Formats: sequence, structure tokens, C-alpha cells
Amino acid sequence: MTRSLRRARGFALVLAVFLIVTLATIGAYMLLVSNVQVETGVMDEQSARAYQAARAGLDWGAYQALQNAGGAFATTNCVAGAGGAAQDIPLPSLSPDPVNIFRARVTCQVFGPETEGGTPVRTYRITSTGCNQADCSAAPAGPTSVNRQLQLTVTN
Repeated sequence: MTRSLRRARGFALVLAVFLIVTLATIGAYMLLVSNVQVETGVMDEQSARAYQAARAGLDWGAYQALQNAGGAFATTNCVAGAGGAAQDIPLPSLSPDPVNIFRARVTCQVFGPETEGGTPVRTYRITSTGCNQADCSAAPAGPTSVNRQLQLTVTN
């Protein structure tokens, strides 16, 4: 009997090492999955903020083209053909973190005037890009950069 007990003595140690390695591997995998989920959530939120920045730029551009036709944006940026210079609009932020500072880059292109029923009608194509980097016309600069572009066509 003593001989069989001596042969089985190291079995508990092997089992304990196996369990420790298995549990450590499962823990590392769960940590990896958790980190990916957190990063995905952050990028989803940043994407929504970039969309809202682009949306704010569209609203601003439409107002400038339709309601403030004598203003600087409508007279210098809304030109026929390829469009005028882009207007950068910094948006207010409560965060000092540069990743959370968004801006919109708005361009405008005008078509017309066309005459419909004796009334001259102009069509404006407003393009707005919302981003969290210094230049919205550039491609996203890194893994935390987001960029959304929207277009709106309006007539007066």
C-alpha cells in the first residue's frame, strides 16, 4: 500500500498547475474581450459625436445659404461650379481632452439660378464633415480619430 501512495504523490501538484494555467488563460481571454468591448463603445460614442458635428455644420450652412444670403459664407463660399473655400466651425466642448474636441468643415456649391414659373430658384449643395482632428479634410490620423460626412441639397 505504501508503494501505491508514493506513486500517486505528485498527482495533486500536476492537477493544481493545470488548473492555475487554465484559469489564467481564461482570465486573460476575458480581459481581452472586455478591453475590446470598452474600445468599441468609446469609438461608437465618438462616431455619434462626429455625426452630430457634421449635422450641426449642415444646419449652419443651410441657414447661411438661405437666411443670411448677404453674409460672408453665402457670398464667398457658395459659388457656382466646384464650390468655394471651406469654412471650419469649431464646436464648443466641455472636455479639455483633444480627442473630444469636435469641429465641422462646411463647403457649399450653388447651381442656378433656374427660372421656375417666373421665379429664379437657386439650389445649394452643402457638405459638412464632422471630425475630432485639426483638419477635417484629411483622412483620420489615428486609431482615435473619427470623421463623418453629410450632404444636404436645399433650394431657396
